[in-house]
Amino acid sequence: MFKKSLIALSLISLLSACDSDDDSSTTPITPVPTNPALELVLPIEGSSMVDDFPLAMYVTYPEEEQVVDAITSIDINWPMFDIHQANKEYGFIDGDSNELFYHSVAQQSNEAMNAVDLERQEDLIWFVSGDNVLSQYNRSTDKTTQWTVNEGAEFTELTLDEEGNKNIWLYDQVAHQLVHFNAETEQSINYELTADIAVNGISITEEKFFLLAEADNNDMVMLYEAEGSTLTHNDSWYLEGFETTAFNDISLMPDGRIAVSTSDIENNIYLVMDKDDLIGAGPIEDSGELTLVAQYPLSEDIVQPSGIWSMFDDTWMIITDQAEMFTLDSDFNKTSRVEINFDSINCNQGCTEAIVGGVDEFFALTDTGLVGQFNKVNDVYELTKEHHIDVKNDDGHGYRYSGLGKDESSGEYFLVPDQGNEDDKDVLIILNRDFSLKEKHDITFPEETNGSIFAYDAQGVQYSDGHVYVLSETFTKVIQLNLVGEIIAVFDLDNEDVTDPSDLAIRDGQVYILGDHENEEPVPPVSVFTITYH
Repeated sequence: MFKKSLIALSLISLLSACDSDDDSSTTPITPVPTNPALELVLPIEGSSMVDDFPLAMYVTYPEEEQVVDAITSIDINWPMFDIHQANKEYGFIDGDSNELFYHSVAQQSNEAMNAVDLERQEDLIWFVSGDNVLSQYNRSTDKTTQWTVNEGAEFTELTLDEEGNKNIWLYDQVAHQLVHFNAETEQSINYELTADIAVNGISITEEKFFLLAEADNNDMVMLYEAEGSTLTHNDSWYLEGFETTAFNDISLMPDGRIAVSTSDIENNIYLVMDKDDLIGAGPIEDSGELTLVAQYPLSEDIVQPSGIWSMFDDTWMIITDQAEMFTLDSDFNKTSRVEINFDSINCNQGCTEAIVGGVDEFFALTDTGLVGQFNKVNDVYELTKEHHIDVKNDDGHGYRYSGLGKDESSGEYFLVPDQGNEDDKDVLIILNRDFSLKEKHDITFPEETNGSIFAYDAQGVQYSDGHVYVLSETFTKVIQLNLVGEIIAVFDLDNEDVTDPSDLAIRDGQVYILGDHENEEPVPPVSVFTITYH
């Protein structure tokens, strides 16, 4: 491309020189720079991305697999989440599996196995190894093709879009340059990066180009709009709330969330989102707000609580991501612990999402719609039956769930699936007491909105006095629905009161909200609110 531009400039200059009479009126031609500059733009104050889902904590390893503990690069080819551990192992997380199974894959190429960055395009493995060579290994033919790109370069990062060999981006850490390379024409454009900012990862998906960077011990994500070989800055965010600073790669999930990896042994894959998107105003104007009136501390044994249920005798049940159920007295003091085991699935961490209690029984909901019925026999809770919620979306796929409500008088159950994407239509599902489908209604709002109402997620669901209440971690709101799925009110929940809300219960007109946490953080209290209308 540059060669063609330079030839054109030479012809223009030659024609100008031949016409000496017009020399004085000729506009001087400014040569196109060989290495154009690309500005690395720091985030503005307050602009940050935060942990939306600690993916590594929820991966299940079959008996023959080793735990992923030395990530050097990631690459999302959904439903496969590819993971490269240089000099150790290559494999993937199966995003279609209920338990997020990890599987290693035999890597026939030793050179690819030792790569510092690697991306897969179907059977093609593209990789760089810290020198000036770009390599492509074809797994089906067992052949490697190589290109020597820039003299003296040390390529440490690589990304390519669906066009593959026509649109490859490399990072040269010696020259501090981004290199746009076309493997068909073997032409490249080098972009001089401004500012002394370390580049630790790059990723391109369609027109979005993400850059993972670090400066002065602050990790950040930069977004550029990509059009061919042109990058235009769009936004930048700091990565906020992480103890580690060893972020080493970046990729994009199908639902728009960004995946980042670290070199940590355990907590090494996170899905992150713009903090403003998580706690912003939301698409519907608030009808009121939740006013904090009390907080009850929980035992440190109740790790990562995910569901809460108000019992008829003023006691409580809480279920956790660890597949445990705790009974508590009216002041939330722990009275007993029950380990939850299913027959049909191995319920790994994060599987159990909600609980409904009864006299000497409880129902535990998993994220895939399996409900375990546990009854007390000789003072011990035992699994007596498994119920499968068989409700499909418009594409014929099952939903994922994070909350479950129940009308005690009718025995009906209420769910709002956790879609996780503002383009996916949300629904209110009403089940009979045997968990068969009774009704299904689209979630609607009768007035104009500032964005999609489907941007709300559903971390918790409860029924009370003829209405369904949905706890949304996105925007930290509580949404009130009627029984045909129409949103009739939205109440704001201060993010400072409950940072990571996971479920809610309603008792005597007050809203009890449970908060989740990560392993290194203390167990948050149960927070009690009254509803104040505007």
